[in-house]
Amino acid sequence: MSGEVVNINGEIFCDQTLSQAKVSVFDRGFLFGDSVYEVTGTYSGVIFKIDEHLDRLWKSSSRIGMDIPFTRNEIIFEIEKTLKALNKDSAYIRLIITRGEGEIGLDPGLGQQCNMVIITREFPENPSWWYDKGVEMIIADIQRTPKEAVDPNVKSGNYLNNVLAYSEARKQGAFDAIMLNRDGHVTEGTTSNIWIVEKDRLITPPVKAGLLEGITRQTLIGLCREENIGLSEENFGPDRLLAAQECFLTSSTKQLVPITKINKKPIGSGLPGDTTKKLLKIYRKHVDEYVKMRRISQNHV
Repeated sequence: MSGEVVNINGEIFCDQTLSQAKVSVFDRGFLFGDSVYEVTGTYSGVIFKIDEHLDRLWKSSSRIGMDIPFTRNEIIFEIEKTLKALNKDSAYIRLIITRGEGEIGLDPGLGQQCNMVIITREFPENPSWWYDKGVEMIIADIQRTPKEAVDPNVKSGNYLNNVLAYSEARKQGAFDAIMLNRDGHVTEGTTSNIWIVEKDRLITPPVKAGLLEGITRQTLIGLCREENIGLSEENFGPDRLLAAQECFLTSSTKQLVPITKINKKPIGSGLPGDTTKKLLKIYRKHVDEYVKMRRISQNHV
């Protein structure tokens, strides 16, 4: 079986048919970014946090007035069918729901029927140096789109703002970019949430700063409460970011990655900090326990 399998409205494409995995050029997701999506993965064949991701998918669709014509069970069935065709224990999963195709025009009502696209591929382990040495980021000149214009909690196909910030980072040889809002406060990375450590206390920007409420972000907040680790959601700017003891990012596909340099300036010691390393262990333990519990519940069905 190939390293990539695509499902479009229930039809599987892989191997020799993969090049036939297409949607119409009149699809509103292609024309206007009029779509919502989620990204997760599997650990030992178990889909990670699927319920939380589907909850957010429905929140995104409701905020743009798009009714998803598929049930949660239908979507899960199609994801599992796609993963079965992929036949890999560790898989990347991208689920996209577009408003569908129709006559060209801004009116959302022109979309005739939603399209569901599921993209899966084998997902190898992330490079160990991310976690052992940390990564370098920049503070982007590209400003985060104000939440009053495009709500970042709508996880939509409208991603040009993030693409431009990421491009800025790559041109400077950095791993990724950190984006500020119009008030000069830190919001998020292009595909991740941002955290700092000050006096052994965790700080992450509040959702109202203009960021996506990440699944990993929410999971880590819950774990910190369970472990009695001091945490607050506060606005902070570049000065506090650069002066932090430690800094790291979180995302579904990256987990927790230490950020050891920003704008060429070392953060703290310039190496992954003790708090970051401790939290990564706690998070990975949570992942293992989640996978174990899901396996037990599946065996009882």
